[in-house]
Amino acid sequence: MCASTDASNSDLYYAGVTQPLSPAPQLDVQAARRNVRNGGGDTTMLVARLSYFLSKRTSLYSAIGCMNNAGNAVIALDAGGSVGTGKCQSGVMAGIRHMF
Repeated sequence: MCASTDASNSDLYYAGVTQPLSPAPQLDVQAARRNVRNGGGDTTMLVARLSYFLSKRTSLYSAIGCMNNAGNAVIALDAGGSVGTGKCQSGVMAGIRHMF
């Protein structure tokens, strides 16, 4: 016996690159794509982050991102957020990171 489900299969693709700009700043760019088979809920995410290293363990960072939902996709850019069906969402963040 086989259970029936309405869940769609999907493929996830990720690509990213990190480029040092000089000894202190570094640029990271990432793209992610969720392709829903037999459905209309594809999603594309683009993120760019600039880090500036103050020392070996401390850095400043800023990032900008965009989540583009198509069809009936409702994936938010951040884990606690919400977005309307098929809508786009953008976000920015900045902070300081220290590794212990």
